[in-house]
Amino acid sequence: MTRDLAIELGWVESGWEHLAGLVDPDLPGWSRTGYSEQDVEARRWVAGQMREAGLEVRTDAVGNVIGERPGRDPSAPALVIGSHSDTVPGGGRFDGIVGVLGAIEVARTLRREGIGLDHPLRVVDFANEEGNPQGVKLVGSRAVAGTLGPDELGAADREGTTLADLITRAGFFPADVDRCRWDRGDVAAYMELHIEQGPVLEQQGAGIGVVTRVCGICTFVLEVEGRRDHAGTTPMTTRSDAMCCAADGILAVQRIAAAGSDTVGTVGELTTTSPLTNTISEYARLTGEFRSPELAQLEELQRQYAAEIERIDRVHRTRSRLSWHTDAPALMDEPLSELVAQAASVVGHDALRLYSGATHDSVEMSRLCPTAMIFVPSADGRSHCPEEWTDLADIEQGIRVLAQAVIEADRSV
Repeated sequence: MTRDLAIELGWVESGWEHLAGLVDPDLPGWSRTGYSEQDVEARRWVAGQMREAGLEVRTDAVGNVIGERPGRDPSAPALVIGSHSDTVPGGGRFDGIVGVLGAIEVARTLRREGIGLDHPLRVVDFANEEGNPQGVKLVGSRAVAGTLGPDELGAADREGTTLADLITRAGFFPADVDRCRWDRGDVAAYMELHIEQGPVLEQQGAGIGVVTRVCGICTFVLEVEGRRDHAGTTPMTTRSDAMCCAADGILAVQRIAAAGSDTVGTVGELTTTSPLTNTISEYARLTGEFRSPELAQLEELQRQYAAEIERIDRVHRTRSRLSWHTDAPALMDEPLSELVAQAASVVGHDALRLYSGATHDSVEMSRLCPTAMIFVPSADGRSHCPEEWTDLADIEQGIRVLAQAVIEADRSV
């Protein structure tokens, strides 16, 4: 079925402007972090927009906002579309938000055009995709996929606040997380519209991208123990300086990641118990991550970094502990991705296939059902910063592709 679907870009723009105003005034950029006051308010607004689009709306125990449109076949599994509306601190106005507004506009468009579907259509604003001080990303989609367990809910920040505490303070019910889990047989497919957050589409002159796979992420915590001593009287040759070891650990992340193909490495935070310059640090803590499209490469990066930390320990006479958490790369479903590429062709685009170096809720959804992602260009490849920008005309094309893909998927999945 091919229809020239008219997207109400004015509604999308006004929704984008509204969400852009719901930010924390005490943080830089466009900050609406997961489970913050602004995030909770934004989710209430999203729920209201879903209702106006004719969806039956509920909010689950971890804050996922879910709107559903019944299908003609009450026994058919749902077609799911959506993304997230939270941001990183100091972030932008498009990451995730485009996919949420785009999914609601698809529901609005189908209603306006009088297009019925055999499958139910489920629109989701996933909670806290971007992560939190407790170090857990993709909270809402993990809950839906059944991978948000006691370890994740019990993860704590430096003040001892657990993820469960954070969720509870926002008015939700992490003890009921098992009720968030979706049945595999209840979901036919998931498709997510998102900004690219990188430069490839713009560089290639492409308006639409279809993702082949989403990166794997190997996060680590490095804890270094040295010996506290007077900084003025202890010779350089006998020091056991935890901060120097951690500093070399930072440079090792950059060096090891730069030597690989399609691999990146980033340091998050360095802390110490000895901030004074007249005292040698006896303890330092470093957080960081490596990313790669291949699980074997992630494992090799982990091996190389562990070996380098052993070497650095010998140089600085320190003792280090490394702890790791690995999320494997996620392959997008090829038949569904091909369907999305065909939908792009119907709309007038030759979709570019590309890899995503950013993680997405699609990673967790791929555990449940066939999953595909639609990318639209990011200006200068910028993201997770106030300068993040995607032209509204590109967003319109992405929504048109998503709507057409929903119609095509209804016939074939």
